[in-house]
Amino acid sequence: MPTLRRTELRPALALVAVLALGLSACSSDDSDSSGPEATFDTDTTTTPAATGPVDSFTWYGDYRSPATLDPIKVADYPELTVIPNLCESLLDTGPGYEPRPGLASAWEQVDPRTVRFTLRDDVTFSDGTPMTREDVLFSLRRNLDPALASSYSILYQGVAAIEPSGTDQVEVTFTEPNAVFLKGMNTLGGAIISKAFAEAHPDDLGTPGTGVLCTGPYVLDSWDGVGPLTLKRSPDYWNSERKPLAEQVRFEFPAEAKALANAIRTGAVDGGFNIPAEVIPSLRETGSGELWLGAEGSTPQNLDIIVSDLAEGPLADPAVRRALSGAVDREALVRTAFAGAADPLYTVAGPGLWGYAQERYRAAYEEIERASKDASGDGRAAVEQAGLSGERLTLAYPGGIEMYRTTATVVQQAAKELGLDMEIVALPLAQYYSLFSDASVRADYDAFLTMNYTQVQEPAFMYGFIGNKDGSQNYGGYDNPEVDRLLREAFGEPDDDARADLVIAAQAILAEELPWIPLVAPRAAVYLDEGITGVPLTFAYMGTAWTASVGAP
Repeated sequence: MPTLRRTELRPALALVAVLALGLSACSSDDSDSSGPEATFDTDTTTTPAATGPVDSFTWYGDYRSPATLDPIKVADYPELTVIPNLCESLLDTGPGYEPRPGLASAWEQVDPRTVRFTLRDDVTFSDGTPMTREDVLFSLRRNLDPALASSYSILYQGVAAIEPSGTDQVEVTFTEPNAVFLKGMNTLGGAIISKAFAEAHPDDLGTPGTGVLCTGPYVLDSWDGVGPLTLKRSPDYWNSERKPLAEQVRFEFPAEAKALANAIRTGAVDGGFNIPAEVIPSLRETGSGELWLGAEGSTPQNLDIIVSDLAEGPLADPAVRRALSGAVDREALVRTAFAGAADPLYTVAGPGLWGYAQERYRAAYEEIERASKDASGDGRAAVEQAGLSGERLTLAYPGGIEMYRTTATVVQQAAKELGLDMEIVALPLAQYYSLFSDASVRADYDAFLTMNYTQVQEPAFMYGFIGNKDGSQNYGGYDNPEVDRLLREAFGEPDDDARADLVIAAQAILAEELPWIPLVAPRAAVYLDEGITGVPLTFAYMGTAWTASVGAP
C-alpha cells in the first residue's frame, strides 16, 4: 500500500489562464469520501533528492497526448508536463516557484517600461549548435505574431519592442508600465527555440514527424501524436551542473481515471503530477509507492462558478450571488469531491498565487473568509428580498467527470437551501468547451463550473482576466470602473507592497460583487513508485526541466 505523505508547502505557482478538465470518473466502487487528514508534518517543496541514476521511468503525462511540442502553442497540462524538458526558458523555476537563472544569467526591471536579460554564452541546442541572441529575439517575438496564436500572447500585451542591447543582452520595452512580464519568463512564454530550425519547418514545427530543436536535457525519441511519447537523454546537453539521471523517459496518457489507477497498480506508470482526486482513494489500497500531498497553496488551481450574465437572470443581483456563495458547504465539497486533497476557497486568487506580500494577502483573505461565513445564515432572506424564491436557474458542468458532478450537486443543495430551484446540466465536452467561446451557448445557462489557474504567480494577472472590462475571461460582462482602474495600475506597479495594496482593494470589491464565485483550491497530489524520487511537489514542474533530477532514491 502506498504511503500518504503530507507536506507543508510555501504558497505556489503560476501563467496564462488555462482551462483543463482532467480525467473521466472512476466508478463509485473505487472511491471513498473520507479523504486524507488535513494535518502536515514536514516543510518541503520537493520529494527527497535522487542519490543515483535510473535507466528509465514512465510518467503520467496527464489526460491526453500533447497537441504539439511547439512551446508557445498550447498551455495545458500535457504540454506543460512534457515540453519544459525539451525547451528551456530565459528563467528557470525552483520548486517553491522562485525564479532562478536559466538561459539568461541575469535579469533586471530597468524601469517601469523596460526589462533587460543578460544571456549566457555557453548554451547549445541539442544538435550542438550555439544558442545566439538572434535565437532569443526570434523566440520571444513569435509570441507577438497573431498568426501563431501564442498561448502566452496576453503576457506580451503592450510590448513595444524586443531588441538587442549591449553585446550579450536583450531588452523588452512596453508602451506603458509593466511589472508582471518578468514573472512569466520562467514559463514557456520565455522558451527559446532554434531560429534556423523553426524557419526550416514553418508548417510542421512541433509535430510528431518534426519535433522541435531546443536546449533542454532531453530530445524527442518517439511519438505518433496520439499515444505514448518517449524522450531520450541529449548527448550534448550544455549544462554540466544539471546532467539528467535517466537515459529515457516515457510518458503515458491514460484517458480515464480508472485506467490511470490500473496503470499505477500494475507498475505500468511509475509516477505522475496532478493525480486526479478520484484516483486518490484507490491508491490507499494498491501499489508500492507514495502519494505526496501538498499543503494549502501548493497549486494555483481554483474551482469556481462563473456567472454567465451579470445583467439579467436570477444571478444578476450581487446579493443573491453572495447568498449562494455563503450557502455552499465548501468543507463537504473538499471531502466528497476531492478526497480531502483541497481547501475551501474564498477569493479566486487564493494562496497559490501569492508570490509576494504574502502577509498582506493572507490578512485580506482571512477578512473575506470571515465575512463570507458570518453572512452565510442570511442567504434565504436575501433571495426573498430579491423576489426570487422558487426561481429556476441552471448550472452547467462537463459531463463524465465525477469531481464536477459532485461539485454541481453540492451547489444545487446550497441553492435549494436558499429557496432557489437549481437544475444541474452535464454537458458533452465539446458543448462545454463552447461555453468559453460562444456567448449564445452561455445564454442557455445561468452559470457554469470551471477549474482555472494561471502560471504567473501574480494575483493581478488572475484578477485582470475576470475583473477588467476587456478581460479575456470576463464572460458575464463585468464592468466596474474602479476595479478596472485598480488592476491596470497594479499591473504596472513595480513595488510589491504597493501592488499588493492595489490588488487587495480590487479583490475586496470583487468579493462583494462575485462575477466568479470561488469554491475550492486543490492541493498538489504527486505519486511516486518506490524506485524513483526527485520531483517538485508544486506546479513548478511546468517551468523547469524536472525530468533531469529524477533518479533512484
